[in-house]
Order: sequence, then structure tokens, then C-alpha cells
Amino acid sequence: MSGFGTFWNLCLLAQTAAADASLTSKSLQFDWPETAGDFSLYVLIALAAVFTVFMYVRDTRTLSRGWTALFSLLRLSLLAGLVVIALNPQERIQKESYRPSQVVLLVDTSTSMQQPERDPRSAAGEPLQTRSQAVQTLLSESPLIDELRRTHHVDVYTFDSDLSENQHRYKTRFRPPGASSEEASAAAEPAADSDEVDWAALLQPRGNSTRLGDSLDKLLAEVKGKTLSGVVVFSDGASNVGRGVGPANERAQNTGVRLVAVGLGGTQPPLNLQVARMIAPTDVQMPRADDVGDGEDTFEVIGYIQSQGLAGRSVEVELLRRLADDEEPTVVAQEVVTLPEGTDPALVTFEQTPERTGVAEYSLRVIPPSGVRESRDDDNLITRSINFFDEPLRILIVAGGPMRDYVFAKNALHRHKSMEVDIWLQTGTVGISQDADEILFEFPEEREDLFGYDVIVAFDPDWSQIPIESQAMMEEWVSGEGGGLILVAGDVYTPDLAAVLADDEIPQESAPPIGNLYPVLLEVVRKGIDTDRDADQAWEVGFTQEGLAADFLNLEDEPSATIDVWEEFPGVYRCYPTRGRKGGATVYAEFTNPRASGRDGQPVLLAGQRYSQGNTLYLGSPEIWRLRSIDEEYYDRFWIKLVRRAAEGRNRRGVQRAMLILEGRDYDVGQTVPIRARVLNAQFQAPETDSVQIEIYDPTGKPIIPGPTLKRDPNRPSEFVGDFLAAVPGSYRIELPVPDSNDVVASDISVTLSALEMSNLQQNVAALTQLTEGTGGAYLGVEQALERIPALLPNRGQRIIIDQQLRELWDRQWVLFLLVGLLGVEWLARKLLKLA
Repeated sequence: MSGFGTFWNLCLLAQTAAADASLTSKSLQFDWPETAGDFSLYVLIALAAVFTVFMYVRDTRTLSRGWTALFSLLRLSLLAGLVVIALNPQERIQKESYRPSQVVLLVDTSTSMQQPERDPRSAAGEPLQTRSQAVQTLLSESPLIDELRRTHHVDVYTFDSDLSENQHRYKTRFRPPGASSEEASAAAEPAADSDEVDWAALLQPRGNSTRLGDSLDKLLAEVKGKTLSGVVVFSDGASNVGRGVGPANERAQNTGVRLVAVGLGGTQPPLNLQVARMIAPTDVQMPRADDVGDGEDTFEVIGYIQSQGLAGRSVEVELLRRLADDEEPTVVAQEVVTLPEGTDPALVTFEQTPERTGVAEYSLRVIPPSGVRESRDDDNLITRSINFFDEPLRILIVAGGPMRDYVFAKNALHRHKSMEVDIWLQTGTVGISQDADEILFEFPEEREDLFGYDVIVAFDPDWSQIPIESQAMMEEWVSGEGGGLILVAGDVYTPDLAAVLADDEIPQESAPPIGNLYPVLLEVVRKGIDTDRDADQAWEVGFTQEGLAADFLNLEDEPSATIDVWEEFPGVYRCYPTRGRKGGATVYAEFTNPRASGRDGQPVLLAGQRYSQGNTLYLGSPEIWRLRSIDEEYYDRFWIKLVRRAAEGRNRRGVQRAMLILEGRDYDVGQTVPIRARVLNAQFQAPETDSVQIEIYDPTGKPIIPGPTLKRDPNRPSEFVGDFLAAVPGSYRIELPVPDSNDVVASDISVTLSALEMSNLQQNVAALTQLTEGTGGAYLGVEQALERIPALLPNRGQRIIIDQQLRELWDRQWVLFLLVGLLGVEWLARKLLKLA
């Protein structure tokens, strides 16, 4: 039978847990007749009962009335049992759970949240909170979360370029009817220690873009359910990537979720000045006596001044310098610039003349016009350290043959007055003419000769012409003396080296030491077959994230212009295949021909590694000369910057026992800055400690506490790696104490707001209002949030059945015995009375 009905509830038991209340109920149910067929069965049983009584009245007319009643009772009891079985009595045991209502707090953590919560022009000199700090204050110091916990679970999510995972859950204190008094009392107690949240760390602005619409839509898709009451979004609404808020609003309306938007930030266009970028050389050679006056005795410091709301105004830009023995920086140059319309920055250039060797700090500072109160002033200064040295870079170029890259690179480096270039063309003979300071006909054999060079550039050399002893001396020159080595792969001799390095039959002591200096593992190929395969078109350079951030690959002052140059570059036809990247190597670019993919993915086109004190760089193709088709200056700049990058270890070799190694000098707010340090003890050996502590000073000069701890690189015992989050814009100073001494190694980086986040710093009220339309929520100012948010979010908790069991009550052994017993007694009595 198909119908179920409840006859009565026998008992109701309430059980509660810490987060919700569960109820267990028992009920007695029968299968009541519903169809004509169901009713016909009971009609037949009733007719059988009437027939039974009729028959026993007739059969027992000669007996007393008591026997008539007994026989009728026995047969009717049997029929009653059949009726009970037909009704199928069951006990239903149901366990119900209360699913609490849920509210999600979604907080914007993009770097625009570092802007002031209010327009500085309306603050009347009061200190201003950032937008992020305003949210922190509301969530940590006001009773908003406690009010929401009265009826809801409260979950905290963040978003910037993507949605985060659930950062924290505050469990509700609401208990449905049926909770015990002890449980209700516990629910009313204050939050436990587990509910304490480090709001400053959780809401730290770090994202370089704002994906509001997509993040909210993703949240609604993930946290779906009938108990989701609403989502409260804390944001300035300045979404700059992804879709708009329309799809998220539509999803919220379809699911009945209320959206509440708390707007942060001023609604008027802000006034702000920023030193967006400072371009200065890391190392400058002191001019020679014959260079003075010919333009080669100066260097340039270039600044880009970005403004908002101040187009057409004139501002003063200062160049400051602080020498090693100066307590405070001094102004060495000033210039007044007019801020352009639109988003283009103003360019200011200062020409300076080196005065003495050593490290000096140069800073660019922009002074706002009188009476202007900026939205923030911590982005008005950028500092750079410049190392001045009086020795020219000495470069040895070794080439297996006169390939084009060798010819053009040699000429570019030889023309540069701060470089001295010697060459060894392995196919050359006595009497050849080359543009070089000195022509060699063999590799330097004496240590003093080799160690006098700062950089060696090797264009597909025949390594068999360089003795094993000289290769080992070269390895010592890189690791111990900070020498820089640039290795250019080719099709002639690189396959021979790869075959030797991969030959397991060669004893370790006989293997060429040069293999240790390659940051990649070379693939074994067949000359003239594998090397010429698929070289029928040029393939663009596939830069990695590290390559896009590397300063030495910037061919223009502006990074965006550099990207344009590399996109215009047609690329290379061939790249030597690689089968792996060594631990600690940094890959800057890959060969993009999909047919060249190997066991390690795409071949490495450009990579580098720090090898103890020195640098080694690997170039997988000798076709960079094709860059000259765009502009010869770009080609010259590429090689000059590449050589200077390789020579960084030599430029710092005055401090032998400690060195900071940074991938770049410019970062965006919210980026993680990787740091590598080389540290030796007083015996010039790797220290026994597994970590070293560094000090980092933020743009205000305050140390970041606790300072980052660098952990030992398992592949390089004397090197330690770590990172830190660049949380606010400005200049950071990184200091590394030298073990067992009072010396400190220091380096500076510059952190700026990303261009996306700087493009619109005012609150987008229209977008936040559109987000809430039709959902039952509302757009609120931060001052209205505490009062109105709890009232806008109803309790949508509900009970759900989490388990149920059915137990048939008639299906028992005793029921069978009872029915059989009734029939047996009736049969026996009829026998004794001779009625059958």
C-alpha cells in the first residue's frame, strides 16, 4: 500500500551539539487504505466477521451462550490480527538537525584598499584610516560580528585578483527550540580564543588587481544552499579585471541571497602625486681623464611622476644624495615639471657626475603644490643605491667560430668605454684583425691572468681546447672571485659537450668541470640532424614571470615599451634542447616552438644561476643578432646589460663574506620579494647555522617585526633563501649582518602601486549599488554598517532530516504463534464439543 499517515507521536527527544541542534522523534504509522482495491480487502474481512458470527450462532444453538461467545471471539480475534497485519503498523524514528543560517563577509584586499577611507579634503587635518583599516576597525572593535552570530554562522572570505578560501568561521550562538538550558547558556558566552583573528594580517592589501564581479559570482556558486542569508561585500568597487557585477547579481536573485555592499573610499576624484618609477644605474664607472667633457663622464637619473587630479599644475622634483659618511641626504638638483593631462606620467631627467668611489644613495622626491592635501604622501619618494667604481670591466670573449652574434656582440662591447675586451677566436690564426684590446690564441693558463677578468662570454666554444685544469680554475674564478660567465649554446660544439657530460662511463674526476657552471642540463643530440630539424620559422621569445621582472632584460626605460620591443622581435629559429633545469636556476625565457618540447617541457632559451659568489647565464640560441633588425641600439643594450648582470658578483667583491642577491629592484605592492643571501663565516666556509636573520626597513624607516628568516638552500650550503611581502609603497632597505663582524651588507628596492590599481582610486558607488539591486540587500556607507546590516539579513536556518529508520511492529514471532494459537484453540474446542 502506498499511503503513509501518522497516528500519533510517541515521544520527542531534543539533543544539541555545539554548532547546531538535533532532534530525534518516534512516531507510529499505518498503511491506511487509499484505493478501491485497498478498501475491498477490509470489506471482505468485515463480511468474514459477520459470516463467522452467523455461523457460530447457528452451530452452537444447542449449547450455552458462553460457547457461542467464545468461538466468535477466537475467530474474530484472528480476523482482527489480519486487519492489523494489513494496516502494517510501523515505528518511524527520525533524526533531524538544525542547519544554522549563514552570512559571508567578503573583504577586498587589493592594493587600492591602502588608499584613505575618506577624502583628505574633508578630513580637516584629522589622521585618516586606510580603507583596509576601516574594515579592520569595524570587524574587530564593533559588535557587528557578535550581532550577526546571534542568528548566523559568519564566514570570512577575501578577494583581489581571485577569491580566497574560507579564512575563518564564527559559529552561531543561536539555539533553536528544544536546546537544553546548559547549552543555551554556553551559546550566550563570549567568543572563545579560537575566534580571535589577526585582522591586520588577514586583510593586508596585497592584490595587484580587483576582480569583484567574478569573485562574488564564484563565491555564490561555491557557498550555495537554502540557509545562505546574504553576502556582505566590503570594497571600494574599483573592479579593473574580469566581468562586471551583473552575473553575480543575477545569481543572487535566482537563489534568494541578499547582497549588501559597504562602500569605502571617497567619492570624489583624489589628489595624488607619485614617483611612479626611478631609473638609475646600479653600477657607474668613474670617468677617465680623457672622458671628461665628452658626455661619457655623466650618468642619468630618470623619474616618472604620476598624478591624479592635478593635471596642468607645476610641481617641484628634487634629487637627493646621501654618501656613506652623510647622516642626512642633501638636495643636489631640482627641477619644476608641469603635470600632463590624462594618465601619462611626467618625465624628469637629472644628469650627474660621479665624484668618488663607493656606494651612494640617490632619491627622487616630488613636492606637492602649496595647499594641496594628497590622498597619500608615502609614494612621493624613491631611493636607489649606486655603486661607483673606477676599474673598467675586463671581458674575455671565447668563440668556437666567427658566428654573427660573436661579431656583433664583440663590437658592441668593445665600443663601450667602460669595458675592455679581449678575444680568443678558436679558429683564428696569427695575424688576424679583430676589434679588441688584445687578441689571444689560447685560454689563459695562469691564475693571475684569468682572475684579472670580470666576465667571460663563451660563444659555442670547443671546450676540448681548454684543459680540464683550466676549466677547474674557471670554476674557482666564478665561485670564489665572483666572476661572471655567459654561455651561448650553438650547433657545432655544444652537442659534443652534451655527449661528454651525459657519458656515464667517463670517471667523475675526468668529467669537464665546465658542466657544473651550466644552469641547465643539455640534451644529447645528433649534429646536423636534430639541430636542423624544424628550423623553418622564427619563434617568439616566451618570457617567464621572472623574465618579465628582470631589470637586465629591459631594453627601454618603460617596462611597457620593453614588452613592445620584444613583441616586435621576430624571435629565433633554433634553440639548443635541454633536458632539465638545475636546482637554484632561474629561467627567464623559453623557446616557444611546440615541436621542440622535450622531457622537461619547452627548451630553455635564457636562464641564470648564482654560483657561490659569481653568476652564470645561459643563452640557448646564437640568434639574438636578429634584434638588430628592429634597432642596433636594442642589440647593444641587450649585451651590455647582460654582461653587467653577469658581473654583479665582481662589482661587490669588496665584501667577500656576505652578499644579497635580488632578482630586481622594482616591485608592485602586494608582491612577494624573493631574497637570496650568500654568507660565509670568518674562515670563509659555509656557516653551521641553518638560517640567518635579515633586517628590513619599510618606507617610514621602521623595521619589519619580526624580520624575515632565510633558510639554507639544500643545494648550496653557503646560500640562504627567503622572501617577504611588500605591503606598502615606497623604498625598502634590506640589511644582512656579516657573521663575526660589525659589517652590514645592504640593498634597496622600490615598491609602487600597480598601474591597474592606480587607474581609479575613488569609490565606484554605481557598481556597488548595481550589485545589490533586486536582492533585498542595500548599499551602505561604512558608518551605517553596524546599525543596518543585522536587520537586512534574516535568519534562514532550517531543520533537515539527516537520518530515519522504519521498524515493522507486526513482524514478530509471537504474532505468528498468537494467530496459530487462536486457530488451534478453536479447532480443539470444536473437536471436544464434536462440532467439526
